[in-house]
Amino acid sequence: MNKSLYSLCLTATVAFIVGILVGSVVLISMSKLRAPGRYQQKMEAVSFFYRTMNALFEGTYSPKEGSVSETFLEKFGEYKPQLGGKCELFIVDSTHNYYECLAFFPSGDIFNLAIIRRDGRWELEGFDLQDWERLWRDILYRYRIKRDSDQLK
Repeated sequence: MNKSLYSLCLTATVAFIVGILVGSVVLISMSKLRAPGRYQQKMEAVSFFYRTMNALFEGTYSPKEGSVSETFLEKFGEYKPQLGGKCELFIVDSTHNYYECLAFFPSGDIFNLAIIRRDGRWELEGFDLQDWERLWRDILYRYRIKRDSDQLK
């Protein structure tokens, strides 16, 4: 009896482990089938952002390229001297061909921007300066650290 109980437990354990492995492979495959190329598109958008920002900081970007909106160029030109020549991109939200992002700069400034694919080309739009205090209040409210009445202060 002990031998058959041991065999049953061993079989159940092996089946459980194999089920987890097979299930993981199936879930990963299903996610790739649902959104084919989504990861590659995200990498293209991020690469485009950093290439363009590098060109903007070095002064080698040509407005004739048309990959940066006029509004973005104006606002970037206004803030460029204080930004520090580097940035970190954080994607907040995304859909097919659209990425809403925050760009963090060494100066402590945060800018909201969008990376959009139109007619097969990537474009940068936005570049709106974010208010640290407002962002902090929103975070505290979202995670219920401060109540609604405290958020207004």
